[in-house]
Amino acid sequence: MFIQNLRAATADSHKQLESNNLSLALLSDNVTTGIYCNYLIQLYPFINGFEKIIYPQLPYHFLNLSERKKAHLMHEDLNIYNITNENCKILKESFLKETYPDIYCSAGGLYVLEGSTLGGQMIVKHLQKKLAPSFIKSAYFSAYQHKTGSMWKEFLQQLISLPKSDIEEQQIITGATKTFQIINSLLSNNTPKIAMHEN
Repeated sequence: MFIQNLRAATADSHKQLESNNLSLALLSDNVTTGIYCNYLIQLYPFINGFEKIIYPQLPYHFLNLSERKKAHLMHEDLNIYNITNENCKILKESFLKETYPDIYCSAGGLYVLEGSTLGGQMIVKHLQKKLAPSFIKSAYFSAYQHKTGSMWKEFLQQLISLPKSDIEEQQIITGATKTFQIINSLLSNNTPKIAMHEN
């Protein structure tokens, strides 16, 4: 029941992200390697910051957390196109800690990131079709490869067992909603509202 409530409560935020101009461009017939790289560059500040600042709060509650890191995969993909992230900005630690003040809000953020691996399978197939032969691969969108389904099921089982009250469930929902909004803002290149610093 909780997962159904979580999906329903974040449905609008999820739709807004999917209808973002950059999200639509990535899945359009006119997608280019430039659009693909720009998507990764815009998303990187959050992925990298979340892994550096928030992941350390999660190991006692979620298994195989080290396998769920993906910022290094984004580096790998961008390097293929001779793009480095040496000067890439990341979200400030203070902003992330304020957004994810507890394990439950953090779990909501992880829910969004882990859920994105499912859509990543569809994105990879689209890029392979539309960008061939210029598209080489996408380590980020293919993060778990054949283990995508099992990694998602494992995560959901751990997530379901985390909240012990309605209040804690609501905190997870709040964390997930905020995460959708942050990613949507980044992909809109609407970064002034989000505190950043140089990596």
